[in-house]
Amino acid sequence: MAVNSQSLTSTPAKLSHVRTLGIDCGTEFTGYGLVEQNEKGELLYVTCGTVKLSTRNPLPHRLNQVYETLRQVIGEFHPDDVAIEDIFYAVNAKSALKLGQVRGVAMLAAASCGLQVAEYAPLSIKSAVVGYGKAEKSQVQHMVTSLLRLSAPPDSPDAADALAIAICHLHTAGTLRRQESAR
Repeated sequence: MAVNSQSLTSTPAKLSHVRTLGIDCGTEFTGYGLVEQNEKGELLYVTCGTVKLSTRNPLPHRLNQVYETLRQVIGEFHPDDVAIEDIFYAVNAKSALKLGQVRGVAMLAAASCGLQVAEYAPLSIKSAVVGYGKAEKSQVQHMVTSLLRLSAPPDSPDAADALAIAICHLHTAGTLRRQESAR
């Protein structure tokens, strides 16, 4: 199992915070990223990585690799919730079907650990992080690096996208909480 993981914290202190696992599903590379939002609203980087899937392995083996890796990450870092990219429409139906299977496995890994899963459209994710829904991957990577005050960009664009998904969810969930408390 090839997993590339970057971690900047070992055991974080218990704070009043929300920790979100973002997952960027892919049939060759599935990125994951954990971001916390502390009681001051600051975004804090926890970890990120990429599950590298060999296309030489049968699809069921690759799906199991995604499932087992995500369960391991959830068990180690204890997120409060999970966010993934919503379905988008692809020209190639076979590729879209395989991507849907990876998304299903990611949702199953989260649900089997008792976590809620939120889904966000790609345009929403890019808008939340970059301010422009059609931003390039390099722009997302740059803004994730800046927002999380990282010394270097994440090792892969998939990990950066996963961190962006987590940031989008934290911003959206925070806005919804503020709206609820204002009622």
